[in-house]
Amino acid sequence: MLRNVLFKNIKLNHYKSVKLPWSAYSTVGCTHLQEKVLTEDMKKDIEQHWKDKIIYKPFDPSNYKDKCYVLSMFPYPSGQLHMGHVRVYSISDTIARFYRLLGKNVFQPMGWDAFGLPAENAAIQRKIPANKWTMENIEHMRKQLNDLGCSFDWNAELATCDPAYYKWTQKLFLMLFNEGLAYQCESMVNWDPVDQTVLADEQVDENGLSWRSGAKVEKKLLKQWFIKTTKFAEQLYAGLDDPILEDWKDIVNLQKHWIGECDGWNFSFKLSNDKNITVWSKSPEDLQHATFLAIRKEHLLNTDKIDSGLLSLKAINPFTGHELPIVVTDEVEFPPFNDVYVPNNNEIDTQIAEKYRIERSQSSLNMSREEVLNKAKELNIGGHFKISSKLKDWLISRQRFWGTPIPIIHCQSCGAVPVKDEDLPIKLPENDEIGKPLSQNHEWLKCSCPKCGNPDARRESDTMDTFVDSSWYFLRYLDPQNQLDLVDKKLSNEMMPVDIYIGGKEHAVLHLYYARFMNHFLHQKGYVKNAEPFKRLLVQGMVKGKTYRVKENGLYLKSNEVEIINEKKGKAVEKETKRKVEVLWEKMSKSKFNGVDPIDVIKSHGCDTTRLIMLGDVAPTSHRNWSEATFPGIINWQKRLWLTLHDFQFHRQNINEITISKNFDEHEAKLLDSANYFASTATFNFKISHQLSIAISRLQGLTNAIRRATPDVVCFGKQYERALSAQIIMLAPFAPHFSSELWSRFISAPNRVTEKSDYINWNADVFNQQWPKVDSHHKIEFNVKVNNLFIHKFKVPCAVLNSMSQDDALALGLNHETTVNYLKNKKIMASQWKIYEDYEGILNLITDQVSVESTENEHENVKKFVEQ
Repeated sequence: MLRNVLFKNIKLNHYKSVKLPWSAYSTVGCTHLQEKVLTEDMKKDIEQHWKDKIIYKPFDPSNYKDKCYVLSMFPYPSGQLHMGHVRVYSISDTIARFYRLLGKNVFQPMGWDAFGLPAENAAIQRKIPANKWTMENIEHMRKQLNDLGCSFDWNAELATCDPAYYKWTQKLFLMLFNEGLAYQCESMVNWDPVDQTVLADEQVDENGLSWRSGAKVEKKLLKQWFIKTTKFAEQLYAGLDDPILEDWKDIVNLQKHWIGECDGWNFSFKLSNDKNITVWSKSPEDLQHATFLAIRKEHLLNTDKIDSGLLSLKAINPFTGHELPIVVTDEVEFPPFNDVYVPNNNEIDTQIAEKYRIERSQSSLNMSREEVLNKAKELNIGGHFKISSKLKDWLISRQRFWGTPIPIIHCQSCGAVPVKDEDLPIKLPENDEIGKPLSQNHEWLKCSCPKCGNPDARRESDTMDTFVDSSWYFLRYLDPQNQLDLVDKKLSNEMMPVDIYIGGKEHAVLHLYYARFMNHFLHQKGYVKNAEPFKRLLVQGMVKGKTYRVKENGLYLKSNEVEIINEKKGKAVEKETKRKVEVLWEKMSKSKFNGVDPIDVIKSHGCDTTRLIMLGDVAPTSHRNWSEATFPGIINWQKRLWLTLHDFQFHRQNINEITISKNFDEHEAKLLDSANYFASTATFNFKISHQLSIAISRLQGLTNAIRRATPDVVCFGKQYERALSAQIIMLAPFAPHFSSELWSRFISAPNRVTEKSDYINWNADVFNQQWPKVDSHHKIEFNVKVNNLFIHKFKVPCAVLNSMSQDDALALGLNHETTVNYLKNKKIMASQWKIYEDYEGILNLITDQVSVESTENEHENVKKFVEQ
């Protein structure tokens, strides 16, 4: 069913995946293209021909067993794709198409992270409403994604600015509020004077500048809304060791570093002005003996900005009732990333006490840590959960218009009152002055208290940080039209976690942390069976462009203003002044004149070639230097493939002119081995390593093997047919239109050798084929390692290795002479056996030599052993 979201007369249209039988679609290609040499114009004709004919297998929500949830981070709808978008969505779509060919029930949704300052600022500049600007951009970018050849499940499309979506963001906030996990308190915040809004600590760079506007950030005391993410700190830290996580690699360390080791507790001490100060302690039993508190000079309590000395304020020790002087100093060792210090009676503490004439503790209490924590819980001042010294609660308040309204009503009698569920969503005002903050919209603010009916209550004027919108969108994708709940619990329990999550490393800390927190919370509420939301991560590198910068002043130049002296050595000068110019690869930016419009590339070379160029040569996780120098390799490969199908059709139409040579069987055997080898290695690089660039390289290797075939093998070779079909099928995820045309030519050729085949469905589209299988007799590598160092390898039939137990692998590895010789004088302590189906097995033997020194010696021993 098409779902139109009316939002101030702008429609968010949902594309529908038409579910028709495969036979309803033609496999006839561009019959008018008979040229032997492939041109750029021919590729465009091919893409135009196949654009509306390629119908992928739609996601079946009733089949959970074979589900594969492929998720790419949704974009902010700026109105224009950039090369980073091209990369992430080319990766995502290629992986999704691979898993469909593998027989998986793939779910690959797309939506829009549509709230936030950029849209609001653009609307103010252009004097149009933010919603109108946003929805027009969505329409434009949806078309661009389709032009890129992406096979998204548009039925699940959502936009975070749609009231049908943010109704449930508000509901999620209320769930947190009712659990005591959303609260409001006064806080010194980072204030962006340009964008006129609050920034979280992580949105301020090391130079104290705003991540968005670049303005110098100011400190301001405001009453703000927070989410108590710290309550989940321990389980979020521990969850990073959950065996469900695969390929998180260094992201685990980034997350652990952000959370910090949870080795202390927070406590709230009352101040003499009736406010509070948060104190973190690794040893809470010492708090009962504290004689003073120390703060950094940057602390918000230091209103007089003194460098050192005593404040007029005092803190009240909740365990003794004694007043504690507050000292401003930099002499003590504060906990990491913390600005409050509790003395522990060391030499420096004694010196400070003497300097400011602070009396020694007179407390006779001697409570244990457990008793102190229990007392703190009883007083409701902390001690409920462990936390690191640096982690803070999530500040979500934003003082702008274009965001999710916080569903709270302030009443003079009742305080902060949650909006009733039946009154959600609290919509943004539609007829409002462009860019006017909600705090200035007095008509919208005015309301009645849901609790006591007070007609002079006032709505909360803050909106939520956009990270809240994106902290749960992966769940709403599953059930975007549900009007009764966030998501159907049965559906989310079956579909989660996401099987593979693809996006930029810049989101590997904050967004990932907030999304993990929200999923852990919803796990407690029964919405998901796994606390962790994402099984595998594929964090792609940046797309960079070449820049030219004057060495003496850092001025960026356009390429036509530069004279290249030596391309390889990066030597260049400014044409006009002959000043030395640095040639660099940097993040694409208009100000650096190194940006590339992906639509221009698609118009010049077609979307399939663009995808292949983007994914070739460089692993997805590495940075991609975008250069036309890399284009010929892919373009020439496509020409060779086109020529291969041209020759195939020609020879199959003229088989009477060909005789079988004496080397026919030998050539066929080589092709069989090539088809198995390249299917094995390409599949591994799709499925396990996600090294799509290596998969492309393997497909190019298969092309070379096929091109070596003699005319008689092309005409009569069963293995040639199989190898060529495997080539086109494995190309299809990368280049859907081009492979569809190649497949059309393949199946239309006369004189088939294998009319009935386990490998080829002659009556179906390329996307209704089976991914090439590796024969059971094909031999794959059995690798032996000792203490994770490679020793030797030998080959074993695929079927044998795929079903080999650890005991069998150990027996086979130890039965090999090379292993036995290497293990002389070594004692095996343990063994590890890992099978990568149809690709390789790795036996790792752990011996008694495991120290750092012995490991280094092991490296030298292995080197000498291998050389011998």
